[in-house]
Amino acid sequence: MDIAFIIEEFPGIWKGVPVTIGLFAWSLLYGTLGGLVLALMRLSRFSPLRAVSAGITWVGRGIPPLILLFIAFFVFPELGLTLERFPTGVLGLALWTAVYQGEVIRAGIMGVDGGQWEASEALGMTGRHYMRRIIIPQGLRIMIPPYFGNAMTLLKLTSIASIVTITEITLLAQRVISFRFVSLEPLVTIAFIYLALNTVLQFAQMGFERAFRLRV
Repeated sequence: MDIAFIIEEFPGIWKGVPVTIGLFAWSLLYGTLGGLVLALMRLSRFSPLRAVSAGITWVGRGIPPLILLFIAFFVFPELGLTLERFPTGVLGLALWTAVYQGEVIRAGIMGVDGGQWEASEALGMTGRHYMRRIIIPQGLRIMIPPYFGNAMTLLKLTSIASIVTITEITLLAQRVISFRFVSLEPLVTIAFIYLALNTVLQFAQMGFERAFRLRV
């Protein structure tokens, strides 16, 4: 392996890191908000909402994320929703994130002891009040490990955005491979970057777990 080659090409590949982080952060944000909506719909007493949420989750979990990305890029414009490449990539990845984080949120809420629900209702709290003040804060402890597991998967999935020419680190590494006819060094470089970014997420997970052990 040519270390000098890695040092030479690293700055060019590194330019894609903000794009990768941006794809990840915005997709996670919108996917989490969408997942919360899906989870609350699934837990609703109104059966049509439950059916819609279950249907969306079934479809979203059954379709590969690359196909969801293609739908965002090629199908949505035909339906009148035309965006720039970056927000379209965010939309495609957020669709995948929403269905998986929705199940994480639903499992966390359902994992709270039933006595907590009964005690909240006995105190005369409204559903919105006790969900916000009692149930969701306790459910967060259950959600943290699978939530961050999905987040780490999402970070790695940002690499598929290279297929639709979003200039994140994988696309930039592919360009180096095409121009320089060398594959090992660019691939080692982006593997190291993904590993470093995922390590940050692992430390964030440990921090959240410690915080909620103390607070809840």
